[in-house]
Amino acid sequence: MKFACVTGMVPISDLAEQCAWIADAGAAGVETIVFENTRLERWQSEFQSAAINAGLVPVAVILGGLALYRPGQLPWINEVLAAVAELGAAVLLTPEYRPQDPLPIFPPYPMPSMTEQIEVRRNLDAIVECAVGQGVPLFFEPLTPFEGRFWRNVEDALNAAQRYNHPGVGVCVDFHNMNITEADINASIRRAGRSILHVHLADNNRRLPSHGHIDFAAGLAALQSVGYRGWYTFECAADADFAASLRHAVVTLRRICQLCI
Repeated sequence: MKFACVTGMVPISDLAEQCAWIADAGAAGVETIVFENTRLERWQSEFQSAAINAGLVPVAVILGGLALYRPGQLPWINEVLAAVAELGAAVLLTPEYRPQDPLPIFPPYPMPSMTEQIEVRRNLDAIVECAVGQGVPLFFEPLTPFEGRFWRNVEDALNAAQRYNHPGVGVCVDFHNMNITEADINASIRRAGRSILHVHLADNNRRLPSHGHIDFAAGLAALQSVGYRGWYTFECAADADFAASLRHAVVTLRRICQLCI
């Protein structure tokens, strides 16, 4: 198993120190996030240097704060794709990330307007074309109905990815999100199969695996059954002793995975 960690988990703000802490905790890769106002040239240099100095692989870069139904976002996204191509990493995205107001309580949940859906598809087409041209893998991540109106479950993201029929375009599954959105986490994993290109690790309470009630043994077995060999990125809260708690989670998951074989 290959483990990575998002920089936002580390309780410090300096990128170089975040990477050093992640490496000390036993992870081999790092994932981070950029926004429209990120100074990309400076960020790329700092991120690459921080990862190299810590001996980490840049795994994925999250496109933060997207609202792909708004015009004018493609120029900075294309710049990110070019920067990520040089890093040798992937890009993770979802069409919209914002707390819903009012929060939906019961399904059926409000749908985006047809105009927004058309604009999202148009922008996704352009993003995929640019990413494929630069050799950047794309991970489509479904969120919960409380965080967005698009891709509210694994099937939504899977349908979006399969529309492009390209091996570099697939799905990121997040155990915390699946605990909310999926009737059967393991059945959804098996349904997505080899379209799963990335995995986010978090328990139902957004803490480290085994700090909640998700059955990770069954989930890891399902991932093994579909031949998943990609990265497992921790995207959750850790205990006060970050390195020790993450190191323990890595050992625990490796042990569980061995039992699944």
